[in-house]
Order: sequence, then structure tokens, then C-alpha cells
Amino acid sequence: MTTLQKIISFLTLMAFCACNTSSTNTTLATQTDSVISDTTGFSTYIADTSTFENEEAEKKAVYAFTLKFNELSISIYNFSTDREGGEADQIQGDTVEIYAELGETIEGQLISVSSDQLTDLQVEQRYETSVTIMNEGPHCDLKDWKHFYSEWNKLQVNSEGEFTCDEYTEKESEKFPKISINDLKQTVKEKCSEGWLELIENIKKPTEYPSGVTISRYYLRVSGQRKNNGQTVTKLIIIEMPMGC
Repeated sequence: MTTLQKIISFLTLMAFCACNTSSTNTTLATQTDSVISDTTGFSTYIADTSTFENEEAEKKAVYAFTLKFNELSISIYNFSTDREGGEADQIQGDTVEIYAELGETIEGQLISVSSDQLTDLQVEQRYETSVTIMNEGPHCDLKDWKHFYSEWNKLQVNSEGEFTCDEYTEKESEKFPKISINDLKQTVKEKCSEGWLELIENIKKPTEYPSGVTISRYYLRVSGQRKNNGQTVTKLIIIEMPMGC
């Protein structure tokens, strides 16, 4: 092979290598872009899934306790009582007393009222406090003694026409009229079994452990006017609450 032929072959080989290198770099770049694009799409999918799960959580099923009266029915959402099945389906009188299950509360819950006979429906709420004597589990509740009663408060209505129950602070739930500690001790002696009086021998006020003050009853007053004659109809629901700890 002549010197000229060798030079031509060398230049041809260099050109071929350059083309392959360019092609390889282009392929790598294309693959890298593809990975970035796929990763971005995956992130969007995760975000969409999270949004979907949150929406599903918001749609979780709620339960309701319903009382039926001649002129209306009232449902309290996410609230359980001792009344089940047929007993709750019976038509109630103007005043009804129910017992909340342990751990239940109406505070912050929604109430719906339906009626084809009444208009201008409204719901009012108040609460009552009582003294309870605690003994690390067992407790003696003085529900038939003295109480604090809050004022009636008209409940707010949301955009769906549902009423929102009032909520109370710890300070509000411990309100109680001024009493004599000696009167409290005498009442405990009379109404609680043997041994309870010794538990409160040294307390100075009814909110001093093992004595305590808490909400013992909620009251809901539902009212409206008859469509045919304007007469006011009122129903009272008394909700007994478990006490102690």
C-alpha cells in the first residue's frame, strides 16, 4: 500500500468513528430525556392518587340517630344512643330523654330537621353540669343534686340547611354554682356508698380531684310554626351523658 493510500484509509477510519460517537451521544440524550419525561408523569400520577384518596376520605359514610315526632323528625349525625331499631322509630312525645353511648357527644355534630307541616324551623342548645366523685374507674355521679345551666343558644345553619351543635371549652364545662363543701360531703355520704366520703375529705372545691364537674346533660329545643295556622310547636330532647372516668 502506498503512503497516499494509507493516509486516505486513516482519514476514512477517523470519519467513521466520529459518526458512531455522534450517534451514540444522541441515543443517550434521547434515553435520558425519556427517563425524565417518564419520571415527571409518575409524580403527577402520585399526586392525582393522593387527591383521589383525600376525596374518598371526605366521602366516608356517616351514621345518624333519628327521632320521629308527629310534626317533624330530627337526625343527629355521628352520634349513638341507647335507643336502637324499633324504639327509635316510634313517634315520640313532646319531651324525650335519651342516653348517649360512652365516648359520644353532640358537640360539633350536624343536625337535620325535616317537616312538611312546620316552617321557620330552629334548634336551640344548652347544657347542664353536675358533680362526680371518681375513684380510678368507678364513680359516683350526683345528677340529682345541684347543677349549672347554660343559657339557650340558637344554633347556626350551614349552606345545606343543617344545624351545627355548639362546642364548649373545658372551662365552660366545669362551671358550677357556689356551694358549701360540707353540703357536698353530706350529699356524698347520703347518695354514694360507703367509702366515697373519705375520698373527698380534704378537697376545697368541687373541681378538685377526685371530685370533678363536667357536662351531665345536653338539651336540644326544636321549634317551628304550623303552616296552616301559625301555631308554635316545640319539642325538647334531653341527652343524658356518661360521667366520671
